[in-house]
Amino acid sequence: MLKTIYNRIRLLMLRHKEPYVLYHDLLGFWPGNIRLYEVACLHSSSSIYVQGRRINNERLEFLGDAILDAVVADILFHRFDNRKEGFLTNTRAKIVKRESLNAIALKIGLDHFITCSTRVSTHNSYMYGNALEALIGAIYLDKGYKCCKHFIETRIIGSIVDLDKVSKEEFNFKSRLIEWCQKHKIDIEFALIETLVDKDNNPIFQSQALLGGLSGGIGIGYSKKESQQNAAHLTIERLHKDKDFQQKVLATSSNGNNAIVTEKSQDNP
Repeated sequence: MLKTIYNRIRLLMLRHKEPYVLYHDLLGFWPGNIRLYEVACLHSSSSIYVQGRRINNERLEFLGDAILDAVVADILFHRFDNRKEGFLTNTRAKIVKRESLNAIALKIGLDHFITCSTRVSTHNSYMYGNALEALIGAIYLDKGYKCCKHFIETRIIGSIVDLDKVSKEEFNFKSRLIEWCQKHKIDIEFALIETLVDKDNNPIFQSQALLGGLSGGIGIGYSKKESQQNAAHLTIERLHKDKDFQQKVLATSSNGNNAIVTEKSQDNP
């Protein structure tokens, strides 16, 4: 009881202090242990050392990742009470994927709190999304699961993420294309054509989707996975719009044999 009263008095004295006010505006509540939130916003490039221990937001990111998965699963489970496990899993994946978390972090203004010693200007940097997960980890340690869930429901799901819209969005184009090929017994291959670099010397991958040996689409991305997803997306669109191409692909059917799915890099023969 005395500890609770002390903490309340301490917070009342500190609420006029700028860090507490700023975090209150970000979180929607007064932080208890503000150091947790400061560490959550400390990128590894600006790590500090305390008694030989390296301090940054990576451990909180690990914790927040697990908490975010659990909270989003909790919300989806009750929101879509008649949908199957596959639908819930795919919808959660679309919400917690790195690109989505990055965008959410920017929308709530978390980027203004992050301390880092590296320039962020490329498409493959997920510093902000990682910090959002760390922030969720900090909320969990500071206030518990209930407060953490309330933050995600009100600051993310309620104001930024439209669950109905997200649940209807196509996400895994590669899996969808592979399923189509397996259904029609078409061999499919994702081949890495070339690796380039952008103006900031970051790698750019160029991949091609081959259906029965026929080129379907070429995609680029800042990772092999992203380039394959883009190639698959273009191929699906071509299959829908170009009936001649679709017929040529179907003509390569392996006649009763199981379809072969392969991924080939530049180094493979």
